[in-house]
Amino acid sequence: MNRRILVINPNSNEAFTAAMDRSVERLRFAGGPEIDCRTLAEGPFGIETARQSQELIPSLYRLIEREKDNCDAFIIACFSDPGVVGAREFSARAVIGLCEAGVASALSFGERYGILTNLDDDINGELRLLRTLGLEARLAGIEAVGIKVPDLVDTPEVLEALLAGARRLEQRGARVIVLGCAGMTPFAQRLRQETGLWIIDPLMSAVGLATATV
Repeated sequence: MNRRILVINPNSNEAFTAAMDRSVERLRFAGGPEIDCRTLAEGPFGIETARQSQELIPSLYRLIEREKDNCDAFIIACFSDPGVVGAREFSARAVIGLCEAGVASALSFGERYGILTNLDDDINGELRLLRTLGLEARLAGIEAVGIKVPDLVDTPEVLEALLAGARRLEQRGARVIVLGCAGMTPFAQRLRQETGLWIIDPLMSAVGLATATV
């Protein structure tokens, strides 16, 4: 069987899935695993609350259960890592979450890292997740950019909001910035060019990790 990585967008926004697919194209290579990006049709249009993150898990598990014999790795492409721990209990395949993969990558690029997130309401949930994962010690801070998940479209206004958030994190001591939403993926290279900071796209981190291990 050809090696296959399934990247699951757990929201139902097909435009996000298409953007993810374009972003991972540079990780596809001859002889490498197939990278398949899939939308969880039952998910919310944008995942912005803990309740939404929890409610999608049964549908997510059903998809993984259906595909577990056809894939070598699953990537749950949401920064809140919904269902990652539970999926590891019933799947013999690798299950990788964006937060864990992205922050683990950031620790190799600088002493202190920061996270760009969407809204102020996201911050406490991300802090709880980082504590659970044991990744909080080198956190410089989390900055919200004030943009809801479905509104992360490629406009000058969105880019400027992300740049402003990155600069605030730099002032707080961060030398590495982790993008705290898969919808920020298309902005990663421009943020790197504009700020001079290391910008970690957790989707790339997760897919790269899966590609190296399957």
